[in-house]
Amino acid sequence: MSPTAPQPGLTRALFAHAGPILIAQLASMSTTIVDTVISARVSTVDLAAVGIGAGLYISVALAAAGVVQGLTPIAAHQVGAKQFDRLPATFQQGAWLCLFLSAIAMLILLTPGWMLEANSVAPEVAARTRIYLAVQALGLPGMLVYRASGGMLNALGRPRALMFLGLTNAASHALLAPALAFGWLGLPALGAVGCAASSAINTTMLALLGLAYLQRSGASAHLHLLRGWRGPKWSLLREHLKLGLPIGMSMFVEMSSFALIGLLVASLGAEAVGANRLLGNFAGACYMLPLSVSIATLTLVGQAAGAGDWARVRRAALTGLCLGGTIATIVGIVFYLLSGPLVRSFVPDTGVQKVALSLVALIAFYQLFDAIQTISAQALRGLKITTGPMIGHIVSFWGVGLAGGWWLCYHGWSAPLGLAGFWIAAVGSSLLASILFGSMLWSRLNETRKGAAHGYSART
Repeated sequence: MSPTAPQPGLTRALFAHAGPILIAQLASMSTTIVDTVISARVSTVDLAAVGIGAGLYISVALAAAGVVQGLTPIAAHQVGAKQFDRLPATFQQGAWLCLFLSAIAMLILLTPGWMLEANSVAPEVAARTRIYLAVQALGLPGMLVYRASGGMLNALGRPRALMFLGLTNAASHALLAPALAFGWLGLPALGAVGCAASSAINTTMLALLGLAYLQRSGASAHLHLLRGWRGPKWSLLREHLKLGLPIGMSMFVEMSSFALIGLLVASLGAEAVGANRLLGNFAGACYMLPLSVSIATLTLVGQAAGAGDWARVRRAALTGLCLGGTIATIVGIVFYLLSGPLVRSFVPDTGVQKVALSLVALIAFYQLFDAIQTISAQALRGLKITTGPMIGHIVSFWGVGLAGGWWLCYHGWSAPLGLAGFWIAAVGSSLLASILFGSMLWSRLNETRKGAAHGYSART
């Protein structure tokens, strides 16, 4: 077998790691689908508020979570190098970073007025969105601490706990969100705000469960991650920020380029916003498969790099790309074939259905490119390379995706394309990102192959 060809052992390792992550990601995604279904049955105003509010929340929350994600490659390198004594300090500084980032993110979510006004959001939708975001903000500290716990578990190669925690969260939200939204069991009917309240409650619960698992489980109790707690230490926080800030910026750029579509098309009416929200949910569900492979790839690449095994770094990255690309292609085809029944089952409004069904082919088409760019970027993060991908994200997703999508939506070559303009630009942005990140990764892998031939250590 060629030394650079994907090997069965790595394929099994990727599946073993990616499987639980996939279930956890799908469980997390199910909460947004639940919110869409609930708000669609409350009112069009509530659906629009969730569409706009969730877009803003996701953009801000995932940017902060991306900064926290710098913990994963740091810890993965330490695991690969068998420097287990350094893991408690790494995790504790990551937890401090969560608290600092929560304060900043909450301030942004509590002051959304200028964004809503700048995009001509209808007054009744804007009012509901403000309350929705204020309640969602309460869950930010818990969400980030849970992300830090999950990052450590991924670095340790223990993703199954995330699967069980994710399923617990999904089940709890599926019961609590409709109870709060519709006013079951004598509770006040809060509509879209009830979905936000359920999310805030459940993310706080997840944080506590994640910390308890790290403290008591057989997989991590011997590491004493919570013992001898240390205050913030700049020398360690700087390493987190050096990796995490570009990751956070990348995630913010990528997520906002899609999430902010809901804001930028608000002037097109509630049907366009609702259709975009539905399409975003479907695209996000499709994205979970390659995303889970990419996270597993980051872990395996990081552990191999920490151990100085350049040959395994190369094989892990290539195996992840082959596996993720194949899965994404299959998912895109299946989604396209089932799109009609899916759209009609999730949203009863025929106007929203018509807009959504006209765009499903675009959602299916960009799955492969999105998988390649995601896995390539995560493999680069596993090698502690984050600045180049950040620049690529800005050019691709803000330049082509957001700016290009706005121009196509409201101007176009011969006529405005409406919502379709944004999704056409989304395909272009994913294609460009896949080329940029694939090239960066290929260049780096060639360097590692030369380094392995000369006995170069990944730890130098």
